Amino acid sequence: MNTAANVLKLQKFHQNQSGVFALSDLKNLIEHKSILHFQRQIQALEDHKILFQFMRGFYVMPPFELEVLSQRICEKSYISMANVLAKNLLIGTVPHHTIYAVKVGKSRVYEHSLGTIIHLGIVPHLFFGYEVKTGVCYANKEKAFLDTLYFYQKGFKPYFNIYQDIFLKKLDKKIIHRYLQKYKNPRFIKFVKGVLHGRD
Repeated sequence: MNTAANVLKLQKFHQNQSGVFALSDLKNLIEHKSILHFQRQIQALEDHKILFQFMRGFYVMPPFELEVLSQRICEKSYISMANVLAKNLLIGTVPHHTIYAVKVGKSRVYEHSLGTIIHLGIVPHLFFGYEVKTGVCYANKEKAFLDTLYFYQKGFKPYFNIYQDIFLKKLDKKIIHRYLQKYKNPRFIKFVKGVLHGRD
């Protein structure tokens, strides 16, 4: 199968895949006689700038959804912090080609000219407060707020001012106080309450 035929096949599945293809997806889509033959076809698609390797095991075909890629890289993760705060109009600036997500385990950063995905690691008992929308997990706005402060206290500084730039009136404080019962660190709980009620 030549490159033009491969392009047509990828275009056919582009929307359904949100422009994101795991290596296993490509092996199923592209006919090949051997691993070497498959690799040459992928290289041809890359040479023609049809397909881009974002990281080992994952390729993208622009336009693609960075949020979907984030979820596929780590299925046990949810998008949070600035992405969710901006989507809910709690901050005025949208992250530029960057996804902030929370996962269980160690933090990882995936950088590419087409975008950046930041997976911040959290302990298992704090992995909650999210819902699935069209196959992608998103924190609710209250958990996104808490995640922002949680990682801020651990040294991760967002591009916005946590004391001045978050529209706190859009948050449900009852939900936040209920969520805080899951956090064991008195210093963090005091910190959250200080930010939350500092402008009351």
